[in-house]
Amino acid sequence: MAFVLVVTASALLLVWWPWCLAAPAGRLLGWFAGSILRVRRAEVEERLARAGIAAPSLVATQMYTSLGAALYELLWTAAPGPRPLDRKVLLSLRAAQALEVVRGRGAVVAATHTGNWDLAACAVAARAPLWVVSKRLRVRWLDQGWQRLRVARGVRIVEPSGAIVSARRAIASGGLVAMLLDQRPERKTGVLAAPFLGLPALHDLAPALLAARLRVPLALALSRRLPDGTHEIDVPLLLEPPPRAGRLWAEEATRRLIEALEAFVRAHPDQWLWLHRRWQGSRTKLPLAHRGESSSSAITIP
Repeated sequence: MAFVLVVTASALLLVWWPWCLAAPAGRLLGWFAGSILRVRRAEVEERLARAGIAAPSLVATQMYTSLGAALYELLWTAAPGPRPLDRKVLLSLRAAQALEVVRGRGAVVAATHTGNWDLAACAVAARAPLWVVSKRLRVRWLDQGWQRLRVARGVRIVEPSGAIVSARRAIASGGLVAMLLDQRPERKTGVLAAPFLGLPALHDLAPALLAARLRVPLALALSRRLPDGTHEIDVPLLLEPPPRAGRLWAEEATRRLIEALEAFVRAHPDQWLWLHRRWQGSRTKLPLAHRGESSSSAITIP
């Protein structure tokens, strides 16, 4: 409870803080949570070690400090007055080109817990209509505050139960529909069994299946914190469903997405959310990933 009060009080002070102080203060908070309170620290280090990530203790500390910085950066956006994000969150060349490709047509975005993903969503919403399929947090007041921050920045929140109807409306208006790719699915249908970071895992096919059903491109979005304190959104994959795309295409597309995500995580392990129980319930031996001829086309972005 005391920790929550500290966070709340410091968040109120962000009204008067410049951007350059938000991340350092947040990193201190994240260090305290991960190194002093050790919130699920042992689990995080175990997952890093099992995935073959070098120096798991150091990477875990960096992840916690990055999460703290991300929290305070998001809270900074709620302060009164103009707080534009265009110079805080930049688009890579590939991301800018991908946005132009789908502009007016719409796309499904496979979103990930990389970098400051909430700040990235707010920045994208300033550039294009964005609907985010989001589950609710268990703590009601915390969920309301979190949702309010995103909605204030133009992000439109969609409940999972109404995702299909909302997605159709969003695509019809040329918008983007973001669905998380890197959480463990809660259901046993509509999933793909494939290794992730060298360990057995289940993957949600929903983003790929939705793109196939709506006949729009499927994009992978990755956010990364840069050394100068700004953020970059990259889109390493933009996949175009073929005519009559079905489950086989969705599985192949999902494999490509998770392989690209894995490459990112191995390159920047501190910028992915290791707190998720990503591999729980997927301990069965996995078949080898299919490597047949591709039935989809990738929109080439140099």
